[in-house]
Amino acid sequence: MRVGLVLAAGQSRRFGAEDKLLAPLHGRPLCSYAFETVASLDLDRCFACVRTDAIAEIAQAAGLDVLRVEGQPQQSDTLRRGLKVAQDCGTTQVLVTLADMPFVPATHMADLFDMARHDAAASGFDGQRLPPAVFSASRFAELLALTGDKGAGRVIQTLPEPHILTLPAQAFLDIDTVADLERASRK
Repeated sequence: MRVGLVLAAGQSRRFGAEDKLLAPLHGRPLCSYAFETVASLDLDRCFACVRTDAIAEIAQAAGLDVLRVEGQPQQSDTLRRGLKVAQDCGTTQVLVTLADMPFVPATHMADLFDMARHDAAASGFDGQRLPPAVFSASRFAELLALTGDKGAGRVIQTLPEPHILTLPAQAFLDIDTVADLERASRK
């Protein structure tokens, strides 16, 4: 069973007072891009980990099941919430992606599943390793043991180079600030 998991429960601290995932990008909420991309993949289940009703509605409209994350979660809390549900579904592979990366193509995510058939695969760009990433069930215990605000990044950093798929340059934009959103609006 293959599952998609979109992490969308962050607190947007670097963005300012507004929730960045609701910020308009080309007339649509920023998070809608990642939700729709994951929903377009040939997966058995798709989940979005969210904190707010507004983001839950957008995820549901895209066809994702919503998993609530309460309080002020760190990224590892959100990852554990989604991964536990995916594991309970009998998942053999899980895609972990971020709701603030709107331009990652579905083909890239699908290729990650192929690369991670028995282990894990992650994205890379200009020497950086980052989500989206796909993890096989053999990595779930390691992911569930993570703590803090780094999420799967610690596991991604340990992957051997052949498990890293280069992210197309136009897809590499993780929107954390208003300036990032302005750059994305020019794409």
